[in-house]
Amino acid sequence: MPNLSVKELNYIKDFLSWELLMVKKCNQYASQEVDPIFKGVFNNVGQIHQQNYLDLLTYLQQQPNQGGVLQ
Repeated sequence: MPNLSVKELNYIKDFLSWELLMVKKCNQYASQEVDPIFKGVFNNVGQIHQQNYLDLLTYLQQQPNQGGVLQ
């Protein structure tokens, strides 16, 4: 597997940030929602974003050392 460029790694780091933000927002909206249907929607969407975050993180952890770019 070829090494990722710094630009590609930065894109992935941005995606991680966006996914984590969406998880937090979905959890916040779900906690404020009184309608059980919408509460379930926010919880489900939050779980999808959390899985996306974990998948990206796992991918990054499998990459060879990129000279400290991931810190």
